[in-house]
Amino acid sequence: MLRYFTMKYVLTFLEQPITTNKERAGNRWVRAENTKKWRSMAKESVTGVIPPLKSMNVTVQPYQQRGKLQDTAACNPSVKAAIDGIVDAGVIPDDSGDYLPKIIFLPCKRGKNSLELIIEGEEK
Repeated sequence: MLRYFTMKYVLTFLEQPITTNKERAGNRWVRAENTKKWRSMAKESVTGVIPPLKSMNVTVQPYQQRGKLQDTAACNPSVKAAIDGIVDAGVIPDDSGDYLPKIIFLPCKRGKNSLELIIEGEEK
């Protein structure tokens, strides 16, 4: 089914995202703390800003200031937590394929440590 989206929102988090490798190297308490932080930041960012959507696609663009650039999709732990925060805010009812059919991870670029989520969706 072809879906046309009419709304576009860009969320920029001025935080270095947690990578899968960093998450695996840590302990479960640090992981839980990071998940809570990203989920909360996303919920606060979209509440009252993004209306409820029928469904949405997300394009992920990470930025990294120094060092070897992270692998494509390495920022998935932060992205997953942020999407859960968007669900918590009521933008979409669930992050299943019915409401979130596509997540695109772009390769990391040089820039200030941050994570950008480009949300495209159709308002209810």
